[in-house]
Amino acid sequence: MTAPAPDPVEPPAEPDDWSEELTAVEMELQRLGWDRESEGTYLQRAFGHPSRSRLVNYADVVSYLKLLRRLEPGADPAAVALPLRRPDLLSCCDELLGQLQWGAAQGRALLEERFGRASRQQLSDEQLLEFNQLLEEQLLSLRS
Repeated sequence: MTAPAPDPVEPPAEPDDWSEELTAVEMELQRLGWDRESEGTYLQRAFGHPSRSRLVNYADVVSYLKLLRRLEPGADPAAVALPLRRPDLLSCCDELLGQLQWGAAQGRALLEERFGRASRQQLSDEQLLEFNQLLEEQLLSLRS
């Protein structure tokens, strides 16, 4: 008799209260020396609007906070890197899988081999980026 498969690791549920994350964003902005105009410049580049109040997706707030924490004080909001956004990563993944002409089974096999997961939804944003890079490598090797 075989043992049951372990439960997949699901991403954490979105909390009802984001106040801790929003307070941390405010503290990071102070550390960086960014005023509302600087923040607006960055938010326009990263999210297509200049106001933090229009960040209505918890994942976007978390991505924004992670990026702010990596920046050095005085960083130029018009030039710093943009955060990883899960919908963009998934869309890129879909496009790469299509270019490779891979079915679900081939994508799942690579996920299981490299990450021990059966679904892209079980990956962190960083792992999803890494998965996309693996797919790009596969595509490049086919074109060589």
